[in-house]
Amino acid sequence: MTDHSRASKTPSSRHSKPLKRGRACMNCRFLKIKCDGAKPICGPCELHPRDDDCEYADGPGRSRTKVLEDTVSRLEARLLELENPEATTPSVMLHDPYHSFNAQRLSASPPVHIPETTVVYGQLSPFSPTSTTSSLPSGRHWQSFSALAANTESTGSSGSSTSPLRHTIPMPYAGYEEPALSSLQASIDTFIPHAQVFGFFLHIPTFRHSALLAFPLGHPSRPTPGLLNAVHLLGVHFSQPESQQGQEAALLVKALQHVATDLLGSHPNKVMQTLQAQVLLAYYFFRTASILEAKVHTAAAVSLALGCGLHRIRSSNLTAPSTIAIIQDQPYSLPPPANGLEEAERINAFWSVLMLHKFVTVSLENPSNVCGTLEAPGMQIDTPWPIDLDTYKEDMLSPDLQSDSTVRAFLNGFLGDVGSGASTLEMAAKAAILFHRSAHVSGQWKPNLEARERAAYEAAARSMNMLIELFRKQLPPLPEYNTQEPSQRLLILTHALIDAAAIKLHWLFAYAWTTSRQICLAAARNLVTYKHNLQELGHFNPIMGNLWMTACHVFIDEVSRVRHNKELYPGVEDELMESYRHGLNVMSLFAQEGKLMQYQLSKVHDSFAAI
Repeated sequence: MTDHSRASKTPSSRHSKPLKRGRACMNCRFLKIKCDGAKPICGPCELHPRDDDCEYADGPGRSRTKVLEDTVSRLEARLLELENPEATTPSVMLHDPYHSFNAQRLSASPPVHIPETTVVYGQLSPFSPTSTTSSLPSGRHWQSFSALAANTESTGSSGSSTSPLRHTIPMPYAGYEEPALSSLQASIDTFIPHAQVFGFFLHIPTFRHSALLAFPLGHPSRPTPGLLNAVHLLGVHFSQPESQQGQEAALLVKALQHVATDLLGSHPNKVMQTLQAQVLLAYYFFRTASILEAKVHTAAAVSLALGCGLHRIRSSNLTAPSTIAIIQDQPYSLPPPANGLEEAERINAFWSVLMLHKFVTVSLENPSNVCGTLEAPGMQIDTPWPIDLDTYKEDMLSPDLQSDSTVRAFLNGFLGDVGSGASTLEMAAKAAILFHRSAHVSGQWKPNLEARERAAYEAAARSMNMLIELFRKQLPPLPEYNTQEPSQRLLILTHALIDAAAIKLHWLFAYAWTTSRQICLAAARNLVTYKHNLQELGHFNPIMGNLWMTACHVFIDEVSRVRHNKELYPGVEDELMESYRHGLNVMSLFAQEGKLMQYQLSKVHDSFAAI
């Protein structure tokens, strides 16, 4: 082809009409070159072929470039909406058409199946190997004794994973609705008097003030949605008005949904407040006998506490901060506390998680497995003992304060402050440690221990017995009840834990040793004898049911022994029965407000019927 023929086909020779302004193709516009507007391919694009097609903005359909531009604009608008939720209105509001149906399903009570098993006890050995005697009374029906000692998770002696009282909760979309201010305020004020015994470690006045601010749910000045719904849930649960029975189930679903997603948000206090919500939900499920759920939320709380390094606050050992995220290829840790109060909250947070872990472990695990993550080899707890936030002052935490091996030193005999120099939460934490440790030590006993294992067991048991007695002597006595004083509930819990620790340690040997039997009886009487009606103080930590049940079993065992040796113990049975009735009475007072206590009370009745 000649040059003349090529020139005849140039773009300028193909068009007779002049080019209208604004009809350039998208490629020429981008390159800012002159375009002849020829279709389907303009002259410059034909002379210099490109991977992209020649596109026009005024074509019959949207060009690919236009589609991409629209997509970028839409994504930028959505990003702005997510970054400023309080300043924008969601483009689409969803409605749950099955809300009322799900509420009815949630309020229905499922059938209950409680498994029964037969327990066969082997011969027990005394605390000291100097002598052996028969450890069980001759007339008690042990071969058919269907009691709390095995295969019932809510009693503290189960190796089974089956919960006696389980219910399945459907998970509909709960939305982000918030209750009326008056309802929220009422539930918060109902919860606050019992907050400490349910593991609430945040500064209560600060929390209440922020919870009632006139900002939307999820605002950074208010608590996280998960924590706010968890507190609201417990407040409604404690009040138990007939008009709010369906509301409790809906609040539970909302709390679970928000807690599962709060860490993905941008709330400035999302880590600590999510930890607080996990603790509250674990206690809620513990109280309502949802055993598996209680274990799940307890494990989540322990993981959060350890993951954030709360067990190494003020540690005298140089350790790198715990990494909780990778941001821009750099490790990210929990920011330093903004002030002394925030640091005190973090200290108390760890001990609240530790107490929850120990209560759930002792109550819901087999005695031989009473241990856990916080007792794993190599686990060292350096965080100082908890602080009473009700009387917190800015100088309570000295800048020079450092701590090392807090729990290990305590178990080695360094009791520290127990009386007036310690906060009520510190005394409760120490009592929980002794209670858990006693259950762990007693769970390691076997009649066929080898000589070396037996010597190690006896040394551990003697050490625990000494710690319990020293701690008991330093405890302040129970004062007159004051229903307006939240620390009263913690002090009652502390005394009950120490009495239960003594029973856990000596109960195995009560039939062989008079001293062990007397210790168990004295501790059991302390657990069920109170000068006033406990209901005046409101609600207690769910572990109290396990402690009262333990005391009732001491009386049942003694009644069984006395009935088969009446000639040796004239008149003793009447005294034991009176103490036993005290235990039944105190359990009955609280059985109507929690399924766990109801179940434990029913098993106590079964145990007594079996003797």
